[in-house]
Amino acid sequence: MKIERKDIGTVTVLRLAGDIDEGGVDALRTSMYECLAEGRHQLIMNLSGVRFISYMGVGVLVERLRKLRALSGDLKLVGMNLYAQRLFRMVGVSSLFDSFESETQAIGQFQEAA
Repeated sequence: MKIERKDIGTVTVLRLAGDIDEGGVDALRTSMYECLAEGRHQLIMNLSGVRFISYMGVGVLVERLRKLRALSGDLKLVGMNLYAQRLFRMVGVSSLFDSFESETQAIGQFQEAA
């Protein structure tokens, strides 16, 4: 899996491409840990380039969401395909996440909350 990071003011966008499988989960966990270690607590995960997400991948996203919210931050999702939307509903976590069609919308949500 490939992860591209872009910092926009206080918001960090992580653009993912590929599969969030066993190997992808490790890369995702590392990227998110680096953001937290740098004090970046407003994250946007762009999933438009993701073909597959494992249950373990969903678990990592939920775990990091809880950590970010404990630090007064948040994780917003962008570009979820139909498969990801169904998976999140099926495992009962879709209501935990704010989901947007574009990065601009998600960034705007962070700016409104500031």
